[in-house]
Amino acid sequence: MKKFLNDPEKIMDETMIGYALSNNKRLVLPEGTHNMMRKIPKAKGKVKLVVGNGGGHEPGLMGWVGLGMYDLDCLGDIFTAQSAKVFAEAIQEMCDDSPVLLTIANHPGDVVNGNLAYSICKKSGMQVEKVLFYDDIGSAPKGQEEERRGMAGIMFSIKCAGALAEAGASLEECVKIFEKARDNVRTIALTLGSCTHPATGLVMMETPKDIVGLGAGVHGESGSMETPFAPSKELAKVTTSLLVEDKPFGKGDEVCVLINGMGATSLMELSIFYKDVCEYLDGIGIKVYDGTAGNYVTTQEMSGLSLSLFKLDDELKKYWDAPCSTPAYTNL
Repeated sequence: MKKFLNDPEKIMDETMIGYALSNNKRLVLPEGTHNMMRKIPKAKGKVKLVVGNGGGHEPGLMGWVGLGMYDLDCLGDIFTAQSAKVFAEAIQEMCDDSPVLLTIANHPGDVVNGNLAYSICKKSGMQVEKVLFYDDIGSAPKGQEEERRGMAGIMFSIKCAGALAEAGASLEECVKIFEKARDNVRTIALTLGSCTHPATGLVMMETPKDIVGLGAGVHGESGSMETPFAPSKELAKVTTSLLVEDKPFGKGDEVCVLINGMGATSLMELSIFYKDVCEYLDGIGIKVYDGTAGNYVTTQEMSGLSLSLFKLDDELKKYWDAPCSTPAYTNL
């Protein structure tokens, strides 16, 4: 393993310090914490969006802290959710008596610690609600959506709820739009190669060179399906059709497309795949309204990408188009 690292015990400490320094006009990291926060806080009384997650997925999710998205990301260690106690304390210190929307990715550690942090905050008298995000069709079959993992498609729910919170909406309204957006998103991952755990050096997943894994998770979990390696256009057709069938998305629908790099995939490849997805959707009568391609939720140096489709209506378009400025994504 060759990585630009120092002490394996301090990987996330140094990662967060460096990320805050390199984005010092947008982010602040209180000394001695893993609490990445907005440098210019949202006005008191407006709903604050918070998340607690493991590191190793940079820029996700600390890269989504900023105007129109998260107010706080409380990170744990590599692929390990932050403890409930530390997460709850971070929320309490940040919230300034404002309502809080606590978002939880549907992974076991995140769910356990997120639920406990929610309970601690609730018992302390805070106005807080929790929501669960899940979008990965590769981790549970249709009809069992709440069993699915959270993947990069969570970006759409955070963007819409964050826009509503920025506008001064109530906590209940933010929950409602988060869940509406979440239920309109489907994601699947394609993996070409593996990666190593930065602290242990252990290989996290193996993919034969002539095979593309479908449905892998963000922690290196193997996918539930395979397909032969093929040109981008063919892989785009295979994966897009799986998402279209699962929702289902239909002729006349408008969607946003997210092509998320998993760490080692070049922007050249992500852009070509985005083009191919758009062409396939156009061919079946689905309009691409907007979207993005880039590294948003990674798994170290894993070679691959995830594809997310987000079905829009006039309300969701409004919140997707609302101003947003974070280190990882901006539309200003």
